[in-house]
Amino acid sequence: MAQRSKKEVLDYLNQAEVAAVGTSNMGTPRQRMMHFGADENFNLYVSSLKGDPKIIQWSNIPETALLIHQGPTFMEMEECEIIGRAEIIHNKDDREKALEIMKLRSPIVANFFQIGATDRLDFIRIKPFIVKYRYVPEILQGEAPTIFEFPENRSTYSPWDDLKSKASAWKEAVRPLSLTASLIPILLGGVIAFSVSGNFNWFLFLLTLAGGLMIQAGTNMINDWKDAERDNENVEGIRPFTGGSKMIQLGLVSRSDMGFFGIILSISAALIGIYLTFKTGWGLIPLIAYGALAGIFYTSEKGKFSFINMAPGLAEFLIATTYGVLMTMGAFYVQTGYFSLQVFLLSLPVALLITNVLVINQFQDAASDQKSKKNTLVVRWGKSKAKNLLISFFVASYTILLLLPIFGYAPFTLYFTFFSLPFAVKAIRYIQNNYLKTSMDLISGNAHTAIAHLFTGLLLVFAFLLDSKNITFSLIFLAGSILLVTWVWNYIEHKRKDMEQFRLAVKQ
Repeated sequence: MAQRSKKEVLDYLNQAEVAAVGTSNMGTPRQRMMHFGADENFNLYVSSLKGDPKIIQWSNIPETALLIHQGPTFMEMEECEIIGRAEIIHNKDDREKALEIMKLRSPIVANFFQIGATDRLDFIRIKPFIVKYRYVPEILQGEAPTIFEFPENRSTYSPWDDLKSKASAWKEAVRPLSLTASLIPILLGGVIAFSVSGNFNWFLFLLTLAGGLMIQAGTNMINDWKDAERDNENVEGIRPFTGGSKMIQLGLVSRSDMGFFGIILSISAALIGIYLTFKTGWGLIPLIAYGALAGIFYTSEKGKFSFINMAPGLAEFLIATTYGVLMTMGAFYVQTGYFSLQVFLLSLPVALLITNVLVINQFQDAASDQKSKKNTLVVRWGKSKAKNLLISFFVASYTILLLLPIFGYAPFTLYFTFFSLPFAVKAIRYIQNNYLKTSMDLISGNAHTAIAHLFTGLLLVFAFLLDSKNITFSLIFLAGSILLVTWVWNYIEHKRKDMEQFRLAVKQ
């Protein structure tokens, strides 16, 4: 047969509406039918919502295969196979080129263009290494397919690109946004110790902080390892709030690696805890044992023991006290060598607010958790009772903050924490109005609950710094806290808008 020209193959590609797009899942193929477009150099373009699992997967494992085939019967079938490497387009001119191609090829991209929301989309360019065109009758007669190779595309990638991609996947596996749960109580315990004693050991504090962050990151990864099957079935989970990191399900981290490094981080945290115990006192042992027990048995694989399935609210109580009371008291003990009622009382608002973050994140997972017999508080009590509990915890936390200075357990600078109250009020409003609606409708409730915890905790720290009369350091800390809250808020809000714009575009 006569070999097809590049123009003929490009014309064939432009006649096709969709392609089967295959990516790697740790060696296992993953496929999705997607609208695509092609330029004159055989670069193929696809598009999807920012944060979409396919985009995350491409960011980490860019090798891609596409198969396009057309024909009314097998004996009239034409197909084109393309193997190459995907890259997310960041250059403005290249994005404009991709948009011009894709708005003519994809109805979803066209809708995003009409509503002025194309900034919510990522455009992906797949540079081909090899293009094979086949026509079935000719192949059956032993004819060779038409093949075009593009060796110049292979030379444009560096091994460092893959290394950076792998690092990005592990960053997501750690779930960095969730680490504020351990950051806040350790900061609070440290600053109360400084306020009480006037002394501060930075080395011991940084070790305490490292141990706290490691145990939480390790717990996150161990829970992903245990919950891999349940999270795979969870179609309503909303990243970054619920459903785990999804790194196992996306094929970016193997399940065994997730469990292994989760255990390594947890052991490293335990070793830090042992060192701090020898250095500061045996009073840390019950705190470390309690936290380890809560983390290891919070959840488990199907059919095995876990505190979640033992009794209603037990697992939530263990985790909340760990990331509220015990970490605050532990950080204080490392600096002073003793415990105090004041630290316990000041840790209670943090414990209540982190409990709210934990519980509201169970709402989107409720259907999947119930199906897989993961009996969280929301599954056991139902969404209505869990909603009322959330609201009561918000009220209780700010009531405690109001009363502590009056009874002499905190300086009156503690009232700066009420600057976070608008986030709590909005969280209550969103939860009240949307707790029975879809997962996306509750996203703003998740976001405001998380920010209320983060901002309140940072303002608690600021209140004690300000009381120490170190005005300059206090203001620097406040500025850094506002920047952190703003960054977290923008990140969460960006995710929410992405999902909302996608829903709107599909609906139209």
